Amino acid sequence: MDQRGIGGSDVGTVDGHGPVRVRCTPPAAAELFEIAVLDTTGGDGEARWHTIGWGVDRGHADSIAEAYVTRPLCPYDEAQVRHNGHLVGVHRRPA
Repeated sequence: MDQRGIGGSDVGTVDGHGPVRVRCTPPAAAELFEIAVLDTTGGDGEARWHTIGWGVDRGHADSIAEAYVTRPLCPYDEAQVRHNGHLVGVHRRPA
């Protein structure tokens, strides 16, 4: 989504030519890797997946997912990494 610069459609570029469009959305989701964790702490006994963040590349996402299943306090049982909706990585808490 693009948004016209503040001041309306008459705002020009730095050199004074043409209207300015300012990008107001983050990079396309297709470029990001979703990180989700399996939360088993619900009061109803049901496990649920929660998105906890996004990685800018596969290595970054895997690193974050691994940290959530190996952290010393309250590690999650499992973390998944998805790219464009496709599962590309699974990390599990060590036994």
